[in-house]
Amino acid sequence: MKALLLGAGLLLGVGAQAAPVTLKWAHGYETSEPFHTQAEAMAQKIKAATAGRVEIQVYAASALGAEAEYSKKLASGDIDIAYIGINVLSRDYAPLGVVGFPFLFSDPDHVRRFLVSPVFDELRKGYEAQSRNHLMAAIYYGARHVTSNKPINSPRDMQGLKLRVPDAPSYKLFARSMGAVATPMPFAKVYDALKSGEIDAQENPLPTILAKKFYEVQKSVTLTGHMYDMLGIVISPTALQRMNEGDRVIVNDIIRKDAVWASVQIIARELVAEGKLGETGIKVIRPDRQAFMEAAAKAVSPADLQARPGDYEKIRELLKPGMH
Repeated sequence: MKALLLGAGLLLGVGAQAAPVTLKWAHGYETSEPFHTQAEAMAQKIKAATAGRVEIQVYAASALGAEAEYSKKLASGDIDIAYIGINVLSRDYAPLGVVGFPFLFSDPDHVRRFLVSPVFDELRKGYEAQSRNHLMAAIYYGARHVTSNKPINSPRDMQGLKLRVPDAPSYKLFARSMGAVATPMPFAKVYDALKSGEIDAQENPLPTILAKKFYEVQKSVTLTGHMYDMLGIVISPTALQRMNEGDRVIVNDIIRKDAVWASVQIIARELVAEGKLGETGIKVIRPDRQAFMEAAAKAVSPADLQARPGDYEKIRELLKPGMH
């Protein structure tokens, strides 16, 4: 009898799997941004590669909620895939927060080396064990810089500055390391808060600064490059279970490969944005980054972000010649 029931179950499983699997991909970016266009491109490739067995519907501009809610929504099944910042993922697995330590990364190539390194793989596995979600890939999001009305030429110029930061430990730590006043608030309110003087400054990648027209309410942008952000592509275990093994491999492979191309697009977008910002009239300041790095190292520690012992050093060592 058990064998008959098992056989029936297997047959039902085959029938269920034959039906198309539809997955919801949530993110907070506008449809014009490369994160969205790349997600759409991945969805089309996956549909073609699986002969229509897996269809991904991409929901832009926080249509399915804010980024801070995505982890819970993945667990509940309200969404299946999401773009979530690595620093935000550290809420579920604290050691991931090391990637947000001020001035940890030196340039985009340093980030690339990290994303293919054993230390990232270990952190990814730790996150997956803790959250049960699968971190398929990470995309380069950009170097974050500070805009303000008061020119910032050295760390001293940030003392007491009301700096809007996202509500995550690493961003708050950067503000503290510079002696600024960390002021978390929803991103949608930042422009008006800068205009009214509720906050003095904010920090974001150059394409975001340009797209949100912060140059209209700020006089200068200081190229601190204090943090190199990464965006995780996370899928829920429930979504994985709904696909057969072959389709899971296809989805994972396409997303991992296309994430590399998406990163290249973002880097190119940064270069274009720097040139366009210069045309807006905002003053672009290129400070002594080493001075900022030294000030941060004296004020804070990777342990403040619950980093695993040695991870900070391993990531810095990726800069050495011969490390790929």
